[in-house]
Amino acid sequence: MEITSKMIDELRQKLETAAKSRGYNFLDPEIVRISQKLDKLIVAHMRNGEKRP
Repeated sequence: MEITSKMIDELRQKLETAAKSRGYNFLDPEIVRISQKLDKLIVAHMRNGEKRP
């Protein structure tokens, strides 16, 4: 679980950097791609957390 949290943080930072460099154009294909990847990772992290007591 710790690895997933670290991956989420790294991807979030990558998204922030990409957004800044593209003038916060959230429709930019690279930003959309990173955002979708981050969303999938967060959902997977949440689902794994539900399985634990």
